Amino acid sequence: MADGPRLGLLDHLLVSGPDVAVLAAFYRDVMGGTVIEDDLPHWVRVRVANIDLGLHIGAGGQGSQPRFRVQDVAAVRSHLESHGVPIPEGYHAIPGGVSLDFVDPAGNLLGVVQYGVDVASLA
Repeated sequence: MADGPRLGLLDHLLVSGPDVAVLAAFYRDVMGGTVIEDDLPHWVRVRVANIDLGLHIGAGGQGSQPRFRVQDVAAVRSHLESHGVPIPEGYHAIPGGVSLDFVDPAGNLLGVVQYGVDVASLA
């Protein structure tokens, strides 16, 4: 993104499965993680070692998805669209902010997150 918005820190790795409670229990009880957020029924954030895992309802066995913090998710979306980058869905609400998924040339799903905004403010 040399000509566009810069990515910030790696915020979390997204890990999907059909039952978030089962995933959370595994990463907490088996892997020694600490639950950081569990405000939504489809999302739990667990810190394992020094990495945050965003546990989300979805198909399991898909690997993890890196998500980067950004200062302006709308500017990132505009930048990605100007380069023809596929964006499979629109903005998605997460606790305290918004995420946006996109696809790299090899078909890998990536994402960006911005805190302090909500989906309605980006419409």
